[in-house]
Amino acid sequence: MRLVIISVLVLINNLVYSQTNRSSSQKATYYDIVVIGGTPAGVAASIAAGRLGKSVMLVEQSPVLGGVLSSGVNRLDDYLVEGNSGIMEEWRSRVEKYNVTELKNDPVVQHDMKVPDHRWSTAQGRGWEPKTAAKIYAQMVAEVPSIQTRFNEVPVGAKVENGRITAVITQDRDNKGRLGAKHTYTGRIIIDATYEGDVAAFAGVPFRVGREARSKEEPHAGKIYTEAFGSGRGTLKGAMFPGSTGEADNRMQAFTFRFTVKDYGRPDHPYRLTSPPPGYDSTLYNWNPDTKPWLPNKKADMLGAGDLTGYSTQYVLAGWEERTKLEKIYRNHELGWLYYIQTKGNSPQWGLADDEFKDNGNWPYRLYVREGRRIDGLYRLTESDIHKDLRGNGFRGPLHKDGIAIGVYPIDSHFVQSPTSESSHGEGSIHLNDATGPYQIPYGVMVPKKLNGLLVPVAISATHVAISAVRMEPVWSSLGQAAGVAAAVALNDGSEIRDVSVPEVQDILLQQECLLFFYKDMPVDRDFYNATPGDSVEFKAIQKLSLKGALDGDENYYFRAGQPITLGEFARLAVNGLNIPLSITAAHFNDVPRSHPYFKYIETLYDYSTQAAKPFFIYEVRNYMNYWWGNPSLQGPPVYAYPDHAVSGRQALEIISGLVQKQISGSEINDAVLTRGEAALLVYHMLSK
Repeated sequence: MRLVIISVLVLINNLVYSQTNRSSSQKATYYDIVVIGGTPAGVAASIAAGRLGKSVMLVEQSPVLGGVLSSGVNRLDDYLVEGNSGIMEEWRSRVEKYNVTELKNDPVVQHDMKVPDHRWSTAQGRGWEPKTAAKIYAQMVAEVPSIQTRFNEVPVGAKVENGRITAVITQDRDNKGRLGAKHTYTGRIIIDATYEGDVAAFAGVPFRVGREARSKEEPHAGKIYTEAFGSGRGTLKGAMFPGSTGEADNRMQAFTFRFTVKDYGRPDHPYRLTSPPPGYDSTLYNWNPDTKPWLPNKKADMLGAGDLTGYSTQYVLAGWEERTKLEKIYRNHELGWLYYIQTKGNSPQWGLADDEFKDNGNWPYRLYVREGRRIDGLYRLTESDIHKDLRGNGFRGPLHKDGIAIGVYPIDSHFVQSPTSESSHGEGSIHLNDATGPYQIPYGVMVPKKLNGLLVPVAISATHVAISAVRMEPVWSSLGQAAGVAAAVALNDGSEIRDVSVPEVQDILLQQECLLFFYKDMPVDRDFYNATPGDSVEFKAIQKLSLKGALDGDENYYFRAGQPITLGEFARLAVNGLNIPLSITAAHFNDVPRSHPYFKYIETLYDYSTQAAKPFFIYEVRNYMNYWWGNPSLQGPPVYAYPDHAVSGRQALEIISGLVQKQISGSEINDAVLTRGEAALLVYHMLSK
């Protein structure tokens, strides 16, 4: 008989504002929340706050929403599809539905439907056409009436009064980079969702650019040459080459335009370049002529040989006039690659996709900015927060109980200087696939130390090494959603951003189907105990208790909710989940030595049990004489707790009653073995009382 526990979920009052002229005109300039940057983070922040009844102005620099996902990055760098959650998972599932229904006859989609879990499968919504990404983001925003949108505007200033940001100044910018009229948007809270961290900089928030020096928490910081995948020279994967001094500098990883090409099947198409762009150098590029389209409608996303170093920091710190000039340099570099593909690459059939970015010469609206400024926040994320071993447990990064987002993508920095003889991947290339585990991102990375009223979910407080893992759009989207929820909570409670109730934010994020702790077998797009995560007490219980350090999965990140829970596991769950102080007086049990993973929890149960009017912890004392005659050197009888034995529902209830010193009843609890999911429910039920 399964354990049934009824718990009250957090109810969200989703008030809806009705506003007109959402994208064409601007009647009001005052909003609950102003979001600058229609990146996945900015869209997620707007939708999350809008669904909580807040009026939102979302300002985007291009004609479309979605950041680089609508401007040429046509792959979802999620590493594991199970790690997507919240609004990003909603978007991915819509892309999947669109591809497999509207494009079901496309050869690429048909192929991907036959290949499960393909890394960039169009049939899983992990690959798409740019116009599809923009369309779906537009639909999702349009479904929230309290969101107004403005396009083709860039931030150029901010107003700060008495230590609080009150408004953002923007300026019209067309697709040729020409600047026009200015606008001012006033909001109770401002969210800077730009890749560059522009609004935070205009508001005077201290920030970092470039690379920190090598340190104990950052062994891969600074100047570094590495071998990402191993080589024929006998160099092992991840090895550092001579010249890796670890010195700090202001360099950033390479930026690029991710342009979309189409296979026209013939060389005489109108999108073939007739001459090379200025500064063309064929030695900079390479191309495999056997490359086939991997996107629908015979398209491909161009990445790799087009990365350009030397301008990233300059671009981030520049004004919009200078950025326009730099964008031309990047564009010419990428066009050089396309020219190379069509000529020396022996692939004249490839050209810019004729149905993408039609109002911009078929060229992406946005430069692919992999990192920007990094603010000085309440918490600074470092390599040791992401690495499995430095402060982690060998499987995950260290626990952050105030986590508001997760990451499962490895540390992955593109080079900051072009490839050299020391490394085929160039200086600054870091790919720590095996050293990175799932990790939590604490709330404080988005909050400036001193300025009030501002949240920064993209240009977060982090080191260069840490941002190289966080920089993927699924993670930024999760941070954006957390920022939108935190802003709504702060407005409802009348609190400052830095003082917002993180547990309240976490509760709402879980209600919005966000993962705050990663398990492979608990993706948010699948039912759990026959309930959707947003309505599932089980989902919320497991997530919340995992954040308290009370639960974890195996080394492969499976929770296995239906498996029996052992006494040792339940001891940790009860002690950490119910906030019971540890109490250890000795090593009492022969089968639970100090080296046992659950030693301190078993001993805590024993110690509290001995103090209770009615002992609640059962153990076995074996026959003393038999033990003594067989082991004359040992003192006292052998005592066994059996930490690996399964726990029954009744036993678990007695332990909890003893720890909280209150008799707990459970009409449907019996001597049947308790599963891990049921145990989580039991403890969570006690927490909610």
